[in-house]
Amino acid sequence: MIGHPVHANGPAPSRPRTPRRGTIFTATASITAATLLLTACGAPGSSGGEEEGAPITVGTTVTEDAINPLNKQYATFQFNAFDALVRQMRGDEEPQPRLATDWEQVEDTLWRFTLREDATFHNGEPVTTEDVVFSFNETMEQQFANASYISTVAEVREGEGGTVEIQTHEPDPLLLSHIGQIFIVPKDHWEEVGGADGFSADPVGSGPYEITSFDPSSGVEYQAYDGFWGQAPATENIHVRYITDTGALSSALESGEIDIAHELSPDAIEILGGRDDIVVHNEFSGLQNMFQLNTVQEPFDDIRVRQAAIAAIDAPAMIDALAHGAGTIEDGQVAAEGVFGYSPDIERPPHDPDKARELLEEADAVGVEITLSGQARDTSLLESIGNQLDEVGFTTTIEANEIGVWVEEFRNGTDADIFYRGSSYSGIFDAGRPYSFISTGERPFVEDEEWDALYEAQRNEMDPQVREAALIEASEYVREQGYVLYTYGRPAVSASHADISGVDYGDGLVLLLDEATRSS
Repeated sequence: MIGHPVHANGPAPSRPRTPRRGTIFTATASITAATLLLTACGAPGSSGGEEEGAPITVGTTVTEDAINPLNKQYATFQFNAFDALVRQMRGDEEPQPRLATDWEQVEDTLWRFTLREDATFHNGEPVTTEDVVFSFNETMEQQFANASYISTVAEVREGEGGTVEIQTHEPDPLLLSHIGQIFIVPKDHWEEVGGADGFSADPVGSGPYEITSFDPSSGVEYQAYDGFWGQAPATENIHVRYITDTGALSSALESGEIDIAHELSPDAIEILGGRDDIVVHNEFSGLQNMFQLNTVQEPFDDIRVRQAAIAAIDAPAMIDALAHGAGTIEDGQVAAEGVFGYSPDIERPPHDPDKARELLEEADAVGVEITLSGQARDTSLLESIGNQLDEVGFTTTIEANEIGVWVEEFRNGTDADIFYRGSSYSGIFDAGRPYSFISTGERPFVEDEEWDALYEAQRNEMDPQVREAALIEASEYVREQGYVLYTYGRPAVSASHADISGVDYGDGLVLLLDEATRSS
């Protein structure tokens, strides 16, 4: 395929470009009670008899402390107010054109992207190749969060005829998915406002919506951007409110204070289900629990002990108890169904507590003490796993850590015997993503040359068929060696009033809002 262009859909008809409206942003509670502290009685975005086209209000437990698209992953504001060269969401077999209209792989390590000519930023300025190069370089130089996606990138440079060239250190079969997470900012404006902090106070993107107000304690207001290159948003104004308590979020939906409740607890399936005026949405969120066994120390250096732990887990029972039946079984492989590299032929190891006890006895490990480490928000899940392990003969200590501690352990290593890795496929629907966690990091949980060879075999393979076979072979090996404790994928639970449509709730933490609409 080298040298053959990959042509994407042509640009949508251009729309009139208008200057960006004046905007005020603060870091305090500047969003007025009339816009964000809404009531059910005719407030903007409420569902009390609102007409078609009226503002839609989203309540969400997912909050943001800053608007910096280079330093955030899977954020709703990124995908609505900003844009990348390409985009791949759930259901997209291939990356879709955004700021790039088409692209070609010139060499194994060189890609060329043709920039859309009619794309403009919210301040009316055109999106240029200089802006694209700057956004990539700033992400890498500042080591913002999204730099992890483009670790194979050696150089991003302006090419001829409105093109951008991306040179990688090595062949990267996931490059298109990865660059879909690099959102483009206007170079001149970024520098004028003094970088990331100033930009958060006055963000300028090129997406279908512009941000007209942001408060980290309250939420975000979006207004359709008249100069957007593509289809105009279905609803002119969207208000996103931050409501971190899931009970309060459910109540706000029931009262009509909000139209959409995003990222509810699984309890909402029962609390809100069965009503004619509310629709509960629960789909696979793209987030798997992925608990990894530490095989470089006792007791999980013994494969029999690993097999015992795996056999002890009753995932369907946990789904019923913790997710009201809405979870997705992790069926014996790190890839979820619908992810590239998934194999329907790999079966989940059976739940067999008697076999687990036999294996522990055989390994002389009955009563062995182990630590199970994860996040405090998942305490119920950790306790459920711990109880099942203890029932077959383990002695489990649970470490339910705050998010900051967990991130530190994820990055720098931990001595825990079982560790919650978590794996999100938002935007990168490929088994290679969770594979990268298995034997990497400061203190890897796996030291296995055969696994390393299997991992490397798929990492730089550019032929999709050959790579898919390598991914499946790697999955089979992980199952055989018992490197992962399989539980279930977390459901994405949201709800909306019945008159709201056009929103896909299965893209993890991200909501695409440009097709959200209210029926009359």
